[in-house]
Amino acid sequence: MPTHDTSTSPVTTSMTSPEPHLGEPPASPPRASEPRARPRPRRRPGKRAHGSIRRTGSGRFQVRYTDPTSGKRRNAPQTFETRAEAQDWLAGNRTDIVRGAWRSPEAGAELLGDYLAAWLASRVDLAPRTVDLYEQVAARWLHRPLVGPRTWRGALPITIAHVELRHVSTTLVRDWYAAAVHTARAEAAERAARGNARRRQRSVHAARAWARERGLDVAPTGRLSPAVLAAWRADGSPEPDGAEESLQALHARSAVPTPVTQAYRLLRTVMQAAVREGQVIANPCQIPRAGVHRAPERVPATAEQVARIAAAMPERYAAAVHLAAWSGLRAGELFALARRHVDLETGRVRVERAVLELRGRPSGFGPPKTDASLRTVTLPPHVTAILRAHVEAYTAPGSDALLFTTEAGRILSTPQRTVMFRRACAVVGRDDLRWHDLRHTGATMAAHAGASIREIQARLGHSTVAAAMIYQHATDERDRALAERMTALAQAAGAENVHALPLRRA
Repeated sequence: MPTHDTSTSPVTTSMTSPEPHLGEPPASPPRASEPRARPRPRRRPGKRAHGSIRRTGSGRFQVRYTDPTSGKRRNAPQTFETRAEAQDWLAGNRTDIVRGAWRSPEAGAELLGDYLAAWLASRVDLAPRTVDLYEQVAARWLHRPLVGPRTWRGALPITIAHVELRHVSTTLVRDWYAAAVHTARAEAAERAARGNARRRQRSVHAARAWARERGLDVAPTGRLSPAVLAAWRADGSPEPDGAEESLQALHARSAVPTPVTQAYRLLRTVMQAAVREGQVIANPCQIPRAGVHRAPERVPATAEQVARIAAAMPERYAAAVHLAAWSGLRAGELFALARRHVDLETGRVRVERAVLELRGRPSGFGPPKTDASLRTVTLPPHVTAILRAHVEAYTAPGSDALLFTTEAGRILSTPQRTVMFRRACAVVGRDDLRWHDLRHTGATMAAHAGASIREIQARLGHSTVAAAMIYQHATDERDRALAERMTALAQAAGAENVHALPLRRA
């Protein structure tokens, strides 16, 4: 078999690879499965993941961002002069969203008055009487244009209920508060002037009180004899004791009238609800102690004055004065009592309900003010006897019959009661007394009888001790007796230089 010499055989170039150049790395063969890399798209100038910036036709820059609540694109509330300002705003907006401090541009756009109405409608925990009171306060002080002093900010009227929530600033609240105080003081001065005119027209009451002080036999109501009026005028037409002091007390009351304090507290509560709901960032009601009510010290009626006031009332309501003064019941609780609420054998009165008076609605009954108001009060024996005689004479039969009604058998309204009580107090010379002051009288008499704060709290139906302490009134006689007992303690301990107080002359 012939043999071939491989050294001399021709070489096929297609079967061999070309020799690489010296110093060049060998090339790796391409992979058929590896995709070809695509070039990255260039990001447009001003494009952001959170938002975008574009230049408008006017040359200013507009920012669009993503709303975190809806996921939709929104425009910034304003445009910017430079791109750097737009970038700063967009970065700050993003930071607010990350920190949870972002607020929707629509937040706080609702009018304060509309928000307050919706807030009241949602407060199902409030008593109907409280809702009615809030509505009256809002109508009088928030929805009503208020004007401050003429030299103050041009005396522009302020109607704060017509302002959007986000625009209710601390400055606006301060200006509204000043205008409200100015308006309330002007109205109080006008009422005082009308009261003085009425007192001058009703000088017969002063003459009646003057005659009683001198022991003259005059009727509690009706016309006075010409002789009594002539003697009163000859004596200089003196006013009853306490009339001038009462008027001075009216002017010396708290610098801020009570209705304004109530309106400020309502406004502060509503704005705090707006803060919780994210409508505003902070509560603008920041006036120090503007919501603190400083109740003026009222002089309660004495036991002798209570008896005289009851005698000057119409006979069917005389027992109500005694019951209010010696039990401490609220007016609504007292005039809601029926036969089934009173045990004349033990002298106990059970409070289960109260008269409910709402604007535009007939009077009815509802729950008392608080849960602590559901209570049983024991009456002094002499009041039980007065109440027994009243029930026999004026209360209809049946367990549900009201103890105190009008002659037609209806619930006695607050205006009717107020008119009768004012006339009776004028006869006694205590024009400063209100019906609610009989509650103060009951608490003071209970304290003088030795009741503790807790006992007064339970008797008055208060849920806190602080509320019960409002009705404790110090008197000169009580303070003098306390000072004398302190001296007796010192004398018993053998202290030197201790002297008893001189006896008070009659």
